[in-house]
Amino acid sequence: MGDMTMSYPIAPDEDARLAALYELELLDSPDEPAFDRVTRLVTKLLNVPISTVTLIDAKRQWLKSRVGVDTRETSRDVAFCAYTIMGTEPLIINDASQDPRFAHNPFVTAVDGIRFYAGIPLSTTKGLMLGSLCAIDTKPRAISESELAALQDLAAIVTDEIHLRERLVLEKKNAQLSQQALNELHHSMECQIERRTNELKLVIESAYDAYISIDAKDVILDWNRAAEAMFGWPRKKALARTITQLIFPAGLPSSNNRAAIISMARRQDGTELPVEVRIKALMIDGRERRSLFIHDITERQQLERLRDQQAREDVLTKLPNRRALDERLPEAMARTRRSQQPLAVLFMDLDGFKAINDAYGHAKGDDLLRVIAKKLVSTIRETDYIARWAGDEFVVLLEGSEPTAIEQLANKLVKVVEEPMIAGTAALNVSVSIGVALYLPASAETANELLKRADVAMYEAKRSGKAQVSIAQPADNSG
Repeated sequence: MGDMTMSYPIAPDEDARLAALYELELLDSPDEPAFDRVTRLVTKLLNVPISTVTLIDAKRQWLKSRVGVDTRETSRDVAFCAYTIMGTEPLIINDASQDPRFAHNPFVTAVDGIRFYAGIPLSTTKGLMLGSLCAIDTKPRAISESELAALQDLAAIVTDEIHLRERLVLEKKNAQLSQQALNELHHSMECQIERRTNELKLVIESAYDAYISIDAKDVILDWNRAAEAMFGWPRKKALARTITQLIFPAGLPSSNNRAAIISMARRQDGTELPVEVRIKALMIDGRERRSLFIHDITERQQLERLRDQQAREDVLTKLPNRRALDERLPEAMARTRRSQQPLAVLFMDLDGFKAINDAYGHAKGDDLLRVIAKKLVSTIRETDYIARWAGDEFVVLLEGSEPTAIEQLANKLVKVVEEPMIAGTAALNVSVSIGVALYLPASAETANELLKRADVAMYEAKRSGKAQVSIAQPADNSG
């Protein structure tokens, strides 16, 4: 590095630390499963692309184990771990580009540079810091308590291995290498790793979402129980086939590793279901793997449709509301223009309803509106459409009825409403005034103008003595 000034901190016990490190003979040693299994597990458990076990030498950082990086060593002045070994606590950096100690570090400023770093210091039995176990990501992120606990558990496994080496060195010195102790310790480490692996498997197996792992060619490597239930393919049949063959015939939805993608997926029986897919890519032993977490959103979409339906329904009478009518009327007018069949709009307003509300209270008034809505529905044809416009106003759309039949129906509705309604001990009497407007396809009338004409006719009916039907003037054709 030439005559560059050293930019890393040095602890007061540096000499003792280095002596312990050299005595262990771990520097420049070959790869070992005891360390490599741990770094692999770190990438899986924390879902990070990079994990290392580092040792800090006098002027360099040497990587005893590494996943996701090719480098074997760096100079000490660019090593994050040079800071980690200064304390006994984990060093967590959510975004290195925002940290004054590392913002200008070449590993941070590089393309896809380091952003997130979590390092757990590794110490000898006497508490001398040798290096650290690190989890690294190229995206800023935070670490959850459970992730930190997992990382500390795995660091404890590495520390155990280091303490084991210390003991071996000591025993070699005493020329009494005890194979027994080595076997036992290895066994306990294997058990710890196995327990962690089994925990991970259990989480994946019992997950509510489908978990599918695939390789770079989309071949399925893992398929959990939820995937079996969701797609109908047993695990044995799914493994070694491609994901596009089984559930995404149109190809895997493209992902940016962050956002969830909404897509259609196919089941074994050929039926389709809407899903939300999250895809995570990571490298394991230099090979690309992708983890897919798939959530069935059928229920969510049904709820959205239900909410949509509720937005068009009057809560009190369960009839379509004004919004629904505003959507329906222009469609009916378009059908009339195509078919040249008549269309009539009946605008209805109850007479004497306010007096009932005032005399008996709103609850009785509501009961009355519900009864009237039911009677109106049972009087009109199934093909006719009735909506509650507002308060005590209703609108009926009659498609394909001759003018004489329209008038007959309007008079029938007047009679039906006039029948007294029994509510508790009281007989409630109301009547209805109806304005009828006929839509003529030749006119340039809008939906609002058509309703307005029916509304005006309804006021005519009220003025000429209530419980009447009034036919609106034809639309001005000059428009």
